[in-house]
Amino acid sequence: MIFSHGNAEDIYLVQTWLESYFLKNVHVNAVVYEYTGFGESNGKVPSDDSLYNDIETVYLYLTENLNILPERIILYGRSIGSGPSCYLAENFEVAGVVLHSPLMSALRVVFNLRWTLPFDKFPNIDRMPNIDVPVFIIHGRRDEIVACNHAEELHAASKHKFQPYFVDGAGHNNVEKFASDYLLRIREFI
Repeated sequence: MIFSHGNAEDIYLVQTWLESYFLKNVHVNAVVYEYTGFGESNGKVPSDDSLYNDIETVYLYLTENLNILPERIILYGRSIGSGPSCYLAENFEVAGVVLHSPLMSALRVVFNLRWTLPFDKFPNIDRMPNIDVPVFIIHGRRDEIVACNHAEELHAASKHKFQPYFVDGAGHNNVEKFASDYLLRIREFI
């Protein structure tokens, strides 16, 4: 699994959650990478292209250096991490995609747009019809950062639909707290 974290996180913040909760219960190996410009990386302020390059580098390392078959790689993108995950799934072979609190695009988080503007970032909604693997979407119904309609629209636009999981009572950063069967649903998807 290639794990792409959210905007307000870095790999150090998600490490405990991954090791003590997620990986132990889902029984997968994971690569967590840092975005250029985040956390301990020494890059410039990140752009969408730099995040795409970051995940592509991880993918190529796994497939070319470690000889991991693409059909064994599942992408997990949380919040802004849905951008690089959708990019990779559109352009490279993978087994599946999990999108946790995903966004249709960056501008759509702030504005109610019907189409993607040329300067918009992370146009996930435009990528969905081109992703040729199952996509599992998880989103809190009370998300005040990225509204749940983002997840609903992404699911509607996906080519290979997997039953989405809309969690009552959950916001943007606490889905697991309100979803007692969160791990079970992840395992079912995998």
